[in-house]
Amino acid sequence: MTFKETTIPGCTIVRQRIMADDRGRFAKLFQADAFAQAGLRIDWREEFHSRSRRDVVRGMHFQTPPADHAKLVVCLAGAVLDVVVDLRRGSPAFEQVSAIELSEANGIALYVPSGCAHGFVSLSDDSLMLYKVTSVHSPENDCGIAWDSLGFDWGVAHANLSERDRHHPRMVDFDTPFTFDPAAPAR
Repeated sequence: MTFKETTIPGCTIVRQRIMADDRGRFAKLFQADAFAQAGLRIDWREEFHSRSRRDVVRGMHFQTPPADHAKLVVCLAGAVLDVVVDLRRGSPAFEQVSAIELSEANGIALYVPSGCAHGFVSLSDDSLMLYKVTSVHSPENDCGIAWDSLGFDWGVAHANLSERDRHHPRMVDFDTPFTFDPAAPAR
């Protein structure tokens, strides 16, 4: 596997090595020593998945301190446009957006550091996403910002949203609790 930082410090593209033959495909999503050597967290606490139809937008989600977490996401089936916004005051990418297509075919996973909001739009009729996070879900720390308040073109005319995602505050109204640590941007 290889690692390449995006325009957001600590937000890292993880390219899996995919083995394919007439039986199908095999890929390794996580290897503790490789992640640690790349400066990424390895203390995963929960893992879950979501399945989405075309034009479903999920996001922009995060947890606030002290339950904030880093996240590793990968698309196991279908394709999504994965979107991250940096919410860390003092970051050189503060309030900037980074987006990358994740798909079953391209074998890309994305490591999202704490202090960044994450979301995606499903580009296919059936997308299956796997998430690993470094903290346990905490309803009182579970937050989001409005997906359409980032100044980003999601490429979707009529987004299918959950009731929860319809009511997140707009980016301009969000008072971030996060600060950037240049010594540990991937934390």
